Amino acid sequence: MRNRLFIVLFALLLTASSCASRKKTVAPAPPQSFEWLTANLSIQAEGNGMAYNDLSGQLRMRKDSIVWVSVTATMGVEVLRAKISNDSIWILNRLEKTYLAEHVDSLDQQIGPLFGLRLPFAQFMLLDNIEGIPPVENQTVGWNQYDYYTGEIKVKLKYSNIKLDQPTTFPLKITNKMERIQLPMKQ
Repeated sequence: MRNRLFIVLFALLLTASSCASRKKTVAPAPPQSFEWLTANLSIQAEGNGMAYNDLSGQLRMRKDSIVWVSVTATMGVEVLRAKISNDSIWILNRLEKTYLAEHVDSLDQQIGPLFGLRLPFAQFMLLDNIEGIPPVENQTVGWNQYDYYTGEIKVKLKYSNIKLDQPTTFPLKITNKMERIQLPMKQ
C-alpha cells in the first residue's frame, strides 16, 4: 500500500508593459511550442494526512519523448527521481532506497492501468494543457486526485527559471544499495 501511495503521489506530480516615451511596448507572447523544456519547481503536496510545503524540484522534458523529475526536500536532499518515457517508467525513492523500473505494459498487467504514469498524461498534467504549450515564469499548476487506497492527494507546482529548446540529459542511477519494488499482482 505504501508503494501504491508512492506511485499515485507521483502520478499526480502570467504580460508586462512599460512606458518609455509615450509608446507602449508589449512583451512578446510566450512560445506556443517547444521540443526541450527545463524548469525549477516549487512543490506543495498533501495527502494521506500529511502535508509537504517545502519541496522543490527540477523538471526536464523532451516533448512527446520523455519526462524527468527530481524532487528535493529542505536542505537540498533529493527524495525522489522519476523518468517516464513512451514505454517505460523508472522511479527512485531515495528515502527508502527503493526503485521501480517497469515497462508500462507490465505495470498494466500487475496493478491495472495508471494513466498518470503514461507519458502523454504526465505531460498534460505537468503543462496543464493538452496542446503542449510550455509554462511561463511563475505559472502555477495544480490538481487533485482521489485514490481508493490513499484518499485525496493534492499537488501544486510553481514554475521558475524556465528554459526552452536547450537539449539536456536525463540522469538516473540505480545503485546496488537500492532494493527493487515488487508490486503485487492485481486481483
